[in-house]
Amino acid sequence: MKMVERTIGRKPGSGGSSGVGYLASTLFNPVFPDLWAIRSQL
Repeated sequence: MKMVERTIGRKPGSGGSSGVGYLASTLFNPVFPDLWAIRSQL
């Protein structure tokens, strides 16, 4: 995240997102929540 902030600053992202703000808000969300939920059952 710090690399993105240093590269693009606080400008909007290329997909129209809020850039670094959006990245920070999704940082701790699992990419595959179903796999994350069953990780102890495998």
